[in-house]
Amino acid sequence: MRLEPTMHSRSHKLIDPADSIDWQGIEELKTVCSGIVLLQTEALLPTEKELLTPREAARAEELGPRRRKAFLAARVALKKLARQLDLFSEDTPDSGIETLGPDRVKPCLGESDFYCSVSHANRFVVAVGDVHPIGVDIEVVSEKAVRIWHLFMPSKNSDFLLSSGLGPKRAATRAWTIKEAAAKAFDLGLSEAIREVEIVLIGERSSEIRHGGKTYSVKHAEGEGHVLSLLTRLRQASPP
Repeated sequence: MRLEPTMHSRSHKLIDPADSIDWQGIEELKTVCSGIVLLQTEALLPTEKELLTPREAARAEELGPRRRKAFLAARVALKKLARQLDLFSEDTPDSGIETLGPDRVKPCLGESDFYCSVSHANRFVVAVGDVHPIGVDIEVVSEKAVRIWHLFMPSKNSDFLLSSGLGPKRAATRAWTIKEAAAKAFDLGLSEAIREVEIVLIGERSSEIRHGGKTYSVKHAEGEGHVLSLLTRLRQASPP
């Protein structure tokens, strides 16, 4: 992995597809959104005073240690994404880049017109941005998704666990991340996404969903025991 300087002379690890061959599919994800940042959270050591806006700092104070750590990691990824998209001048301090939306939950990239989404799991955090509504989710590949399959997938789709050719854990984890990413892209609650978003195909690099009478492509990347799924609402699946 390549080491890059972070905000205010601290350091984090940026997953570079060219240097991380285990993360299969990252390069294709970069072609379906305007920007993507994937960071290893264990190497993030942000100084809150230098990192957070007043609104972000107030929100951080309300969180317990575990949630606060995830919140800070998300802020680092989102602010790096904002800079990647050239939304702020180089002399804008990190504490001047607002990444907390009006509802104090959803992410934003300042007052720009870019849509964004952020997710974290275990050792990684990912943030994505685009001019169209977008959703991303990252999860550890595990048996848990198989055990709870019946809670988020209809029984008629149980054959996906074997027919995808990925094995039950990898297929089920993709299905879960698809539902999470779709909830964000379509601005749905997770329970709504579970009910309303139909998964019609699960693949290693690309899957398909149906929502609102339209079919969309979902792109996947996988590495270091994690699956990352990305959905951009403009990216309707091509007809067969």
